[in-house]
Amino acid sequence: MSYRPRGSDFFEPVNINRSHPLKRFYKLDPDANKNVKYPIYLAPTKPEEAGKFRRFENPDHKKNDRGHFGDAQFKNLFPKGIDQFNHFDLSPDLGTEIDDESFQLSELTDKGRDDLALFLETRGLGVFRQQDFRDKGPKFAKEFGEYFGPLHVHPVSFSAENHAELLTTFRPAGSSDRYDSFYEDSTDSFYWHSDVSFEVYPSSFSFFVALEAPPSGGDTVFIDLREAYRRLSPTIQAFFDTLVVIHSNVYQNKLAEHAGQPARVAGDLYTKHPLVRVHPVTGEKSLFFSRGFIQRVEGVKKQESDFILNFLVQHVTSNPEFQVRALHRGTDSRSVIAWDNRFLLHTATLDFLRHNTGNRHHYRITVLGERPYNDVIGDGDGNKDEGGSEKDGIITPPAEQE
Repeated sequence: MSYRPRGSDFFEPVNINRSHPLKRFYKLDPDANKNVKYPIYLAPTKPEEAGKFRRFENPDHKKNDRGHFGDAQFKNLFPKGIDQFNHFDLSPDLGTEIDDESFQLSELTDKGRDDLALFLETRGLGVFRQQDFRDKGPKFAKEFGEYFGPLHVHPVSFSAENHAELLTTFRPAGSSDRYDSFYEDSTDSFYWHSDVSFEVYPSSFSFFVALEAPPSGGDTVFIDLREAYRRLSPTIQAFFDTLVVIHSNVYQNKLAEHAGQPARVAGDLYTKHPLVRVHPVTGEKSLFFSRGFIQRVEGVKKQESDFILNFLVQHVTSNPEFQVRALHRGTDSRSVIAWDNRFLLHTATLDFLRHNTGNRHHYRITVLGERPYNDVIGDGDGNKDEGGSEKDGIITPPAEQE
């Protein structure tokens, strides 16, 4: 069976005029920010911003990741131990929720933020309730994120006013009338991905700040790619350690352009990353299977690439034993969800569209990490040591090679 990159089906001639859930992501009513609680976090891209921003390099992150400086007992994050706060684990291996107003991310010292980095790098996912984060303003959010590394400017998503590095996701309030039109030509709207894996230096941490959320539903589901790698046989692990996979934002850009959304960062990337990566702090291996952006396996025939990628779709996304669901729990929960993109996939869920709900409105701080690498083949170009120019890892689109 042929492997299809997510979003590519829309551009077949028989589908081009039909409804597509991903296309709707880039549609914004001109008056939308008049009907939200935090209008500063819902700014359309201005025409003069098109092509204004460049991509960042981050060549020293492997050794500068803040988790290297964290305390293994998290004594700066939880001075009296985590048990001083109301908390529970989402699963034994992945995710911890803290629901306690006395614990505030905004009040962490630098050493506390170092511990937070290490906490996310070991637990993978943190769900923090009763936070004052969203009321601190965009300047605070930007400075908080920059402590962990350079911030990503998304090519085609909405953002906060005058803060392009704060990505905005928005689904407007509505009634059950939207359900039939939304799913007119699709049975699903999920989109498994690791944030901006198409970049040469993809994301390390994401901080997802709830501004408004439905009372139930609209949650984010996560997959642990460490465990997905562990479940493979040693023979397949060793084989996958040698593979390089091509990631691209080409269909994301096409969908945005079709919806009339300008691109702040111009151009389609075709970037090479190893299929298995090593975490720079913990040393753990994980698959780096960002379903939303992967195009094909490099160096093998098309049918062989399809076989490998279709196996990974089934293996990675079909096993509930290494998935957890982070509940958003409505606007009043004041949630901040934070995770490590290097070994997690995630997707939003739009399971609330048959009900009357308010807005689903969040902003995201996206921190850039190291260039993915492993101990067998190095990075996507086979380099065992990081470094080089901005063009490293970017290849000519396959269609232009023929």
